[in-house]
Amino acid sequence: MAAKDQLGRYGEQLAADFLVARGMSVLARNWRCPEGEIDIVARDGNAMVVVEVKTRSSRRHGTAFEAVTHDKLMRLRSLARLWLATQAERFDTVRVDVIALERFAGDFSLRHERGVI
Repeated sequence: MAAKDQLGRYGEQLAADFLVARGMSVLARNWRCPEGEIDIVARDGNAMVVVEVKTRSSRRHGTAFEAVTHDKLMRLRSLARLWLATQAERFDTVRVDVIALERFAGDFSLRHERGVI
């Protein structure tokens, strides 16, 4: 596995642990369909939360948060509808969050932005 892929998987694990520590339930990880992938699907009370996780080891190409484009966020909203169509469970609301992780000197900083769209 490439170092970039390992970093991404580790970042997704840190993000999932972060969400659980804040009382959310992780319902799915790396859910895929022909239209794309959702990194994490979580429950926050009565809300379904689609979480995009971006992990960076430097800011050479901008911050991890900046790497999540508007087009990506719109695609995540569409993917949320597709995921919901496969589930019997219903939610009052659907939210898209971003968790941006950046590694500096071996430590990670984490930024969680709720309801980015």
